[in-house]
Amino acid sequence: MIDFFQNGNGWLVLGLLLIIIEMLGNFLYVSISFGLGSIATGLLIKGRLIPSIFERNLIDETLVMAVTSVAALIAMRIIFKKSQTNDINKY
Repeated sequence: MIDFFQNGNGWLVLGLLLIIIEMLGNFLYVSISFGLGSIATGLLIKGRLIPSIFERNLIDETLVMAVTSVAALIAMRIIFKKSQTNDINKY
């Protein structure tokens, strides 16, 4: 199971599942940001771009996933911020 994550495939599958979960239920961009972080981690592992200070164990990969997920969440909150505060229906 750990080998599945260390070669990057596990992170890609986990990211896809998290994005599908976000599509099924509205979780305010949280699971999609973790999905994007997982996909980014999987792609970094596949491209061998994770810094060489990491020994490519699961804890370091999880740290990379967490940092990219938080960055994706902050970016999505800024991009998709509500521009209108008034109700368009004017009740």
